[in-house]
Amino acid sequence: MQKEFQKATELINDSHRILLTMHERMDGDDGGALLAMGHQLEKMGKVVTYAIKKGVPPALSFLPGSEKIQDDIDHHNFDLLITFGCSSKVRCGSEKVMSLDVPIVNIDHHPDNSQFGHVNVVDHKKSSVAELIYEFFLFNNWVITKEVATCLLTGIITDTGSFMHSNTQSSTMDAAAELMRKGAHISKIIKNTYNSKSPQVLKAWGKAMENSYYDKKNKIIYSVMTEKDLAEFKNLPGAAFEGFTETLNTMPEAKFAMFLRQDGPIIKGSLRSDPFKNIDVSKIAHAFGGGGHKLASGFSVAGKLVKDEAGKWKVV
Repeated sequence: MQKEFQKATELINDSHRILLTMHERMDGDDGGALLAMGHQLEKMGKVVTYAIKKGVPPALSFLPGSEKIQDDIDHHNFDLLITFGCSSKVRCGSEKVMSLDVPIVNIDHHPDNSQFGHVNVVDHKKSSVAELIYEFFLFNNWVITKEVATCLLTGIITDTGSFMHSNTQSSTMDAAAELMRKGAHISKIIKNTYNSKSPQVLKAWGKAMENSYYDKKNKIIYSVMTEKDLAEFKNLPGAAFEGFTETLNTMPEAKFAMFLRQDGPIIKGSLRSDPFKNIDVSKIAHAFGGGGHKLASGFSVAGKLVKDEAGKWKVV
């Protein structure tokens, strides 16, 4: 990583107007890493634009700097683009961003990354993009402020499932400990990201649980939320079902869990498993044009969830 870190630093030093973006629907890891980088770039005197399609979910609005995030770009006057957690440029979800003709620093930890950047800071062995950015800060001897520490620890906590997932390593715990020493409050982060579900969101989880099915033959537990189901709950936040697939996956008999949710004309799929279950869910996600990790992956397909006369779900 040292060579990639150096190349990325050189591009940053040579740039002035920098755009930071990630995949649409901000999550704690890529969003926290993006904001941490933004804090540092502004300190260096850079003009920074933060653009994330569909903005900031309520659970992450506590992150320092989140108020600066806009839905899309309104000009093309950039000399550097830095992406976070995007396996390809198209994942940012913005035609305006995809049309930019500027150098790209691609920062990611997913094994299916297409290496689309001029510089690719990609390490699938890291627990999270946030842990990768933490090491980038150390490489450059950048000061980690309380604000930066909060953003990075949020990323690590959310992508490791509060250190319960198998991607948690000793280096992850070392980074988390240091970020706490720098002022990040782990209890505040967990309260905001995991323990702040509204009654409406809890009711939506109840409906999703009601719609769950266990396939005894294939040992799969899955749930669906159709357009009709979602219509019962007005103005659900984008991250309303964050953590739901992990909850399904706690069923010990199941080899993996799958959650399918209608999102307009698209069906969003989320897959989770555990190391001892010996299932690589990324292969399933790849079959539907998605990707991710062996134990946590996702995909999107065009179509609509409907139940046939036999009571089985299908996509039309």
